Amino acid sequence: MMEIKEDLLNRLISDIQEFSQTDLPRSETNTKKKIIEPLLDVLGWDTRSNDVTLNYPIRIGTSTNYVDYALSLEGKLVLLIEAKPYDDDLTSRDSSQIISYGLVERIRWTALTNGRVLKIFDIDRGNTEHECLVVEVDLTKRSSELEYLKLISRQSISTREIEEASTRLLSTRRAITNLKQKHEEAEEDLVNVLLKYTGVQAESRVREISSQLVTQIVQLLEKKVEVKPPLELEGETRPIYRKELISKPSGDVVICSSRVEAVEFLKKYNAWGFINISERHSPKYFSLYVGTPNSSVLYFGEIDSITQPLDFMYDLQKISQEEMSTFEKGKQVVYLKPGTLVELKDPIPLKDPRKAPRHLRYTTLSKLIKAEYLEDL
Repeated sequence: MMEIKEDLLNRLISDIQEFSQTDLPRSETNTKKKIIEPLLDVLGWDTRSNDVTLNYPIRIGTSTNYVDYALSLEGKLVLLIEAKPYDDDLTSRDSSQIISYGLVERIRWTALTNGRVLKIFDIDRGNTEHECLVVEVDLTKRSSELEYLKLISRQSISTREIEEASTRLLSTRRAITNLKQKHEEAEEDLVNVLLKYTGVQAESRVREISSQLVTQIVQLLEKKVEVKPPLELEGETRPIYRKELISKPSGDVVICSSRVEAVEFLKKYNAWGFINISERHSPKYFSLYVGTPNSSVLYFGEIDSITQPLDFMYDLQKISQEEMSTFEKGKQVVYLKPGTLVELKDPIPLKDPRKAPRHLRYTTLSKLIKAEYLEDL
């Protein structure tokens, strides 16, 4: 696969990190100019050449949509890339959009990025994000997963190396899912094989080892593909006054509700689950209303990412079984940026106990800073 010059890639990652802290508007236009187009150049695509078409028209029914980048080889369209603003999270709706463009144009490869995350899709695998997602790459960190950027390099697509890599990654992911779903069955098959050589006298020990082996095989396979990040353990929260949040960029806040005893989950995992975030909302911030005896919005944090609706509890790691008691298929987990979870010194109290929140609410950061009571949100 194409060799990407490490110094160019490191410089690009530094530029992305610097862009995230700049005062420049992190609009789609700036995201494309400062991150996406330099990335394409690093991957061997000359954005000044005729091989890269900007705002390529896609005809769907009676309307015309435009995809940000259409990449061609020898005049043949081979890759579509849709761009989003840096501060926008990538949603399942965004994924469906670029997948539908690939289906209409009958090309195999598409990608979606906001300059922080890049998703690569193989349209031959189906027509949904779950079916088509080959890999998801975090562009903000220097890590081994940056190797997956080479999948959409000019050389990789030209030599069709991407096809082999896609098949390998998707097959491995399928194997992981099958092993997780049929853990007990795989364990029993392994026990039966080993007992042929060890004898039934060692059955209890063989069963113990077989269970460990199946788990370890899943873990080894997961290291070969991009998987959902594990919940990171977090320390104690830092107390602040709400007025200290005024320096943060404006944005929407999702308000979740909780019993006092569930706050330990938030502090322990720096994340919150299991909930449903409406596709109509893309909150930047998280806050938690804690019931009696507090009866107030007590915690605040910056959202790092929100998972897609989860199919299996196995998709999450490092959570004990008792803390999975509220897991439901189709629910999501909100991950907070490390170090951003704070406890409010001036929490927002509930004025009328009859109006205690039982479902998600959405508000803005400015309202959260100024509110006297929960009802003001």
